[in-house]
Amino acid sequence: MECAAHAVIQPTNARAALEIRNARHKFSAAIPSPAGDPIAPAEAMMRALWEGQTSRHGAQTATVPETLDAARAGVHLAAALVQWFVSGAVARTP
Repeated sequence: MECAAHAVIQPTNARAALEIRNARHKFSAAIPSPAGDPIAPAEAMMRALWEGQTSRHGAQTATVPETLDAARAGVHLAAALVQWFVSGAVARTP
């Protein structure tokens, strides 16, 4: 998911942090948000993965405990985000 998002969010930054909070006006999304913030749904999904799936990179230190159900949900969430970024459903505006 991070690779797919990186290509849209900060394609010229090799060490991108995938922060969109301060650049929301630079993105569009195929699914409009009721609050008028087109990137809010994708950002919330990305944040859920970043904060809830801390073991995704592996580490020597303990991470957030995960259940099998949480791991399965994380896979589906990541797959949806990859599809959104790769297909153009979330895009950088010109």
